[in-house]
Amino acid sequence: MNAPDDTLAIARAYHRGWSTKRFDDAVRLLARDLIVEVPINAYPDAESFAKALVAFGGMTTRVELLAELAGDDQAMLLYDMEVVGLGRLRVAEHFTIRGGTITRIRQIHDTAALRAAGFAS
Repeated sequence: MNAPDDTLAIARAYHRGWSTKRFDDAVRLLARDLIVEVPINAYPDAESFAKALVAFGGMTTRVELLAELAGDDQAMLLYDMEVVGLGRLRVAEHFTIRGGTITRIRQIHDTAALRAAGFAS
């Protein structure tokens, strides 16, 4: 079990990595057996999620972290992001972190703009 400060540090490092377009830094924190739960699309493994992270993160022009919470092996970040062609999205992202890597990511966000732009498969 992680200390809450360690868990939050990993979630922050992941968030900082992709939101500053240092995608390798973010991807390095993903467990090989990563489980991803998102409102649209499916990512069967860490590699497919990493590709989507780079593609979608590359369209992001601004990210503002609004809140963060952490417990032993869980953290949650709430943030607003500006995405080219979509505008502002508010995202809640819940992480499970074990052994220094992110083993599960759950995201909650409104999918209307994403579906209208053709991102749902």
